[in-house]
Amino acid sequence: MPSGGRSGYDRASMSLIDVTSSASEGDLAGSTRRIPPAAPAASSYSWVRRRLGAWDWSTRSEWARLIHSNNAPDWSDLGSWPSATLVKANDGRQVWRLEMGGELFFAKLYAPPRGWAWLRRRLLGSDSARERRVAEYARRHGICTVQPVASADATDGRCEPASILITEGLPHALPLNELWSSLEPTDPRTRQTKNIIADRVGRLIAHAHQNGFEHTDLHAGNILINRVPGGDYQALFVDLHNIRVGRPVSDRAVIRNLAQFHQWFRSRAPLTDRLRFLDRYLHWRRAYETSGAFGRRMSSDTDELRLAIEKTATAHANALYAKRDRRSTRSGRYFTRLRLGNGWRGHAYLKCKYPVPGSVASTMTFQAAQWREWLQDPSRWTGTEQSRYAIKQSASGTVCRSRLPLENAELDVICKRSMPRHLGKRIKNCFRQSRALRTWRLANALLNRQVPTARPLAVLERRRAGILLDSLIITEYLEHAHDLDTLLTVKLRELDPERQRRLKLQVIDALAAAFRALHSRGFIHRDLKAPNVMVQWNPDSSEPPRVLFVDLDGVRQVRRVRDRAWIRAMMRLNISLDHCRRVTRTDRLRFLLACLVRPGNPQPEWRPIWRRIAQLSEQKRRRKNLQFEKMMAKYGRI
Repeated sequence: MPSGGRSGYDRASMSLIDVTSSASEGDLAGSTRRIPPAAPAASSYSWVRRRLGAWDWSTRSEWARLIHSNNAPDWSDLGSWPSATLVKANDGRQVWRLEMGGELFFAKLYAPPRGWAWLRRRLLGSDSARERRVAEYARRHGICTVQPVASADATDGRCEPASILITEGLPHALPLNELWSSLEPTDPRTRQTKNIIADRVGRLIAHAHQNGFEHTDLHAGNILINRVPGGDYQALFVDLHNIRVGRPVSDRAVIRNLAQFHQWFRSRAPLTDRLRFLDRYLHWRRAYETSGAFGRRMSSDTDELRLAIEKTATAHANALYAKRDRRSTRSGRYFTRLRLGNGWRGHAYLKCKYPVPGSVASTMTFQAAQWREWLQDPSRWTGTEQSRYAIKQSASGTVCRSRLPLENAELDVICKRSMPRHLGKRIKNCFRQSRALRTWRLANALLNRQVPTARPLAVLERRRAGILLDSLIITEYLEHAHDLDTLLTVKLRELDPERQRRLKLQVIDALAAAFRALHSRGFIHRDLKAPNVMVQWNPDSSEPPRVLFVDLDGVRQVRRVRDRAWIRAMMRLNISLDHCRRVTRTDRLRFLLACLVRPGNPQPEWRPIWRRIAQLSEQKRRRKNLQFEKMMAKYGRI
């Protein structure tokens, strides 16, 4: 282990304290020898206070020219500054990136607070003042954070923005989530890079916790990874207004904090990487027990801590997913409510936060006014005027393919109009959501949990006195998509034997991953058959196939998925592939094993489940044959 080596990044007394050190083999192996603090306690900056117009400025003395010079920008209106770029915006703030004199800066412009935020500002000060105080606390205790150079509060409570914070930028820094996603798995250096990043981030968080610094919004986007000379990395905290400082971080708070940080990596990092980070965190936590201002030993051992983090992470994820689910029926940045004429009401998609591979709509942004214009007459979307061709027409509804009338792009969509077939269903629909609205909610819930399905774009219901008269849902059309039945019976025979084998293995892996994700995230599919599984695959591309679930009428969300539910789902899928001659017993067994394998259980006991599926499949076949014979006896052969 290094003996507390450290480097400094100092320029005219505005130093960013670098607590990283070169990673040696002994360092990453987990030595337990104690080390001194990562950085010595630093004195506070010298701040200059001055009132300019409607603003009270606090500026570090060496950066006073940013505010007081004649060439300084109007910080409350950075949209007019040529080198300023808006990098983030939400209801509470805007974040701008700008360069001045060869230096990089970021400016946060906070909107006037409302509700509880207004009371918090009255008690604790403005957002910019709180961030500046937290950064000063971190500097005194050697905790790496972005460093503020100036802050301002509006003297008029009605001023827009209400406060401003300017921080020094790091040209070679990236948020942890972006850097982690950019690492190429096939690069032999990736493993070493991930190990170093896990060590640096674990050290940063452990050092913060042992010094009474708890980031209550700890996720991968709020940690910067800065490249430093020598191929090393430095981890820093950003977004400092959600911080608790100056008191010990309890075991419960540590578990909650690590579970929150764990959330993003649950679906983007293997278990080995997550365990490696936990190991490095505990190693550095032990190292700072005696040197931290609030150093303390945890009462639980490694295994207990891991289980507690996993349990808390699951609860945190469920709460986060529920919050995202509620967005789909409210107006905001991602969705909008629609109130159209003639009794039509519904919801529409505007944009998504994280684009999905293979989904063109997830990279596009729509406006509420566009949807109101397009959906003035909802019935025409399933009529001959708007639709390109019909996919399905029956007494229960119509499914057709259409295209959104965009100016600079093309986006094909699937329109599905559902009609109740008899009076009984009309009565039921008075007391429940329509089929289209249930699909809208379920599809968004699946996408929020990284379960692949076609993205819903708009949903409409038409009711009179509570009676459902009509409903329509518009979903994204998937390019190069085939249902599993068609892929295995038609597309597969066009390939040579070697390519057939390779494609089947890729489909098995993708389908098993989607199957595990569906049930591990609390969903059961009571109509899982080959036509309801879409495979997005372009034979002219090297991209692997992507599996999605469609026709979500049989999907239900439950608290706990019992073994009986997913075994029966596997049985239904097995029955639906009986006529596919290219699906062998080996393929079915390989799929079962891919669904059963878990970390720590690479060789699961599959024989009892295999026999159970075979038994249920035979019972299902007998019932189908009996129903067919009854139908033939009643209606005869055609």
